[in-house]
Amino acid sequence: MTVCVAAICEDNIILGASDRMVTAGDVEFEPPQTKVTFLTSSIAVMIAGDASLQLEIMYEVRNEVQVRVEAAPSNWWQVKDVANLYFKHFKKAKRTRTESAILDPIGLDYDSFITRQQELSSELVDKLATEVLNFEMSEIETIVTGVDPTGPHIYVVSNRGVACRDSVGFAAIGAGYWHANSQFMFAGHARSKPIPQTLLLAYAAKKRAEVAPGVGEATDMFWIGPAVGISFPVGDHVVGKLGEIYLRLL
Repeated sequence: MTVCVAAICEDNIILGASDRMVTAGDVEFEPPQTKVTFLTSSIAVMIAGDASLQLEIMYEVRNEVQVRVEAAPSNWWQVKDVANLYFKHFKKAKRTRTESAILDPIGLDYDSFITRQQELSSELVDKLATEVLNFEMSEIETIVTGVDPTGPHIYVVSNRGVACRDSVGFAAIGAGYWHANSQFMFAGHARSKPIPQTLLLAYAAKKRAEVAPGVGEATDMFWIGPAVGISFPVGDHVVGKLGEIYLRLL
């Protein structure tokens, strides 16, 4: 359970906010560490859903991203490519779990299941194919956002695929996503909105989402842009001031 939000505003700036709640199986707690991971100096990732699965995927994505960054530091990653990479490693994790749960117990893997179908009964092939297709993974959601040479972008990666949110200019994930999205929609957010207004709106969206079960009270915020290579966390003193303004507006 959690909430994470990101929004595009004027001057190609991206502002984001998240809580710190972590969920892994039946364990749920709020450690003193941010849930925002910067894969490059221009691209950040925020996660919701099963923390163990997300961490497994994150390791793979981060390693692949860093290899190219070290080999070609001036070849900036595009945000959409990182989002697609994240989904690729989700599918890889799903394939591993599917093989382990369904095919491995009868001495098969994906490749041998395809090549040996002539040796198996049609009933068994149909049964295995159905189980493979219907294998359920833990639900995850990930915001991949940042600024690349083509501009600011927001993508959401989930079990169902990759979705671009550039046109609406904001995204929210986690248990509190509905409350956060409602805040952006009620405010009539657009990509051209001023930075101060969007900063307060992102904070307010996160705070509104705290009414949802499992959303933590701690708030971390970040800033990316306007150019590639520029990003930094929003200081606690600024977050504190946003909190004071938010309380006055209630």
